[in-house]
Amino acid sequence: MLVLNCYGKINRICISKKIGMYLSNLPDSVENNWKSALKEQLWLSKEAEELVQHNLKINRSSQIFELYHKVFSRKKIPREFTDTNYEELVDKMICVTFDYAYDDIPLGGMDTNCFDGRICEDDYAEKVINFMNFLAYSRPIYNGRGFPTPVPQWTYSSNHDELDYYRIFWGGESVTQYLNSMLEWGKLFDNFLINRERYLQLDYLINSIYKDNEYNEYHLIKDFSLCQLMLENKCEAELDIKLQRFLPDRLSNDEKQLCAKLLRQLRNKIAHGDFIAFEEKIEEYAIRFLDGKFEFDYSEYSRKNWTIEHVCCLLDDVLKKIFNMVFYDYETLENIKKAR
Repeated sequence: MLVLNCYGKINRICISKKIGMYLSNLPDSVENNWKSALKEQLWLSKEAEELVQHNLKINRSSQIFELYHKVFSRKKIPREFTDTNYEELVDKMICVTFDYAYDDIPLGGMDTNCFDGRICEDDYAEKVINFMNFLAYSRPIYNGRGFPTPVPQWTYSSNHDELDYYRIFWGGESVTQYLNSMLEWGKLFDNFLINRERYLQLDYLINSIYKDNEYNEYHLIKDFSLCQLMLENKCEAELDIKLQRFLPDRLSNDEKQLCAKLLRQLRNKIAHGDFIAFEEKIEEYAIRFLDGKFEFDYSEYSRKNWTIEHVCCLLDDVLKKIFNMVFYDYETLENIKKAR
């Protein structure tokens, strides 16, 4: 179950035919009643928020009143939130679902299909929305092509057991402002998914991005490995040249050459367990690309960790540019990979 931060009354809309992704209002059948579940979540979140505010001696109304005003801007904000008000909100909630026949997707049946919901696996809808958000707000736009925006966030996901009384009150905008971009995303997915290998590749990329917010050595290795996956032909040293075209324009050609080489060396020092050499290379990166350009607050992070975070952010931006080619210019990306 995945609920988005936008509201409205809509007919069920197919976003992507090839992954069977749909937007709709919440189902409320006897055997699948999302409305009842979300009413309870809203009530619990309001109660939890007010309890926290009471304990912290904060004198303000629950965010649910602000949300109600955004969704129903022409209605008077209620003094007390009643069952009817909860009903009004959930009646306009938008959710993401998957609906397809196994014959439509070349990933097998229930035993192998990654888009199926399972008790011990995360709902794939959250993974897709997370992936879209990772790419949609990439800056700068690469080769004049930006991913479709705006992209909605999720406010409730059955992937998470804990009560998130803050997130569930996000948004309140009309679903109409998201529909065009969501449909454009669907076209990107459908144009990319031309065979079983592409389905498997998309699943790999979506999972590689999902739930990775720790900007540390492991993130560095993962990002560089994804660059290798998309660019390497015979040996990793090829990336000393191939990565340069994806590095920021603010760097000179000489800086791009050094940066690409250092990124590969940093990955290798970690992978081979050469921790002393990694310390030397991360310091070399800091001297060449950070000193004189940034202020370091060592009460927040050590010099080493500031530098690792910068490297991870840089590699994230490189990946976004590579993924841009995955969806908009796959043939050129394949030619870059084949080159030696």
